[in-house]
Amino acid sequence: MNQFDLNQLWLNLAEPLRRFLAARLADSTGVEDLVQDIFLAAYLKREQLHDPERSRAWLWQIARRKLIDRYRSRRETSELDENVAAEAQSAPPILAGFDQCMQHMLARLPAQDRLVLQRTAFEGMSQQALSSELGLSFSGTKSRVQRARQKLRLLFEQCCAVERDADGHVLGCYPQPQPIQLV
Repeated sequence: MNQFDLNQLWLNLAEPLRRFLAARLADSTGVEDLVQDIFLAAYLKREQLHDPERSRAWLWQIARRKLIDRYRSRRETSELDENVAAEAQSAPPILAGFDQCMQHMLARLPAQDRLVLQRTAFEGMSQQALSSELGLSFSGTKSRVQRARQKLRLLFEQCCAVERDADGHVLGCYPQPQPIQLV
């Protein structure tokens, strides 16, 4: 596909998108509605596609975002039973010790990087609010946050083996085997 062709994308991707969404949504009419929303968004945002060769990946990105939006809009809230709340508070076995590990990794970062990550990732402050607090431009703050995330990622990769799927999503994290030292 040398140029953006929505009809060709529909022919090639409508059915795989339906299967992808059907595995994540309970009702079939919701799946059809979401497929229509995805292609409508693609049509409306077609000017944002700079490289028509990447139109498939671009459409899948729209699909993932629309699915997330659907989850967020349909999220129901209710009071939790105290027992359920207590169970939710305890970390699953795979995450046991992760909090401690994260604090150790953060402590190894320079103070400036630790501050931007603490504020944005853990305290939920927006990057815009952080830029105002630090007296920096928004783009400068975004760059600092990205650099800090990259440094934290490198620290994790030095001590842990990170397993990823084909799309780069983390599947698991395991301690990096230490090299055997001969005495």
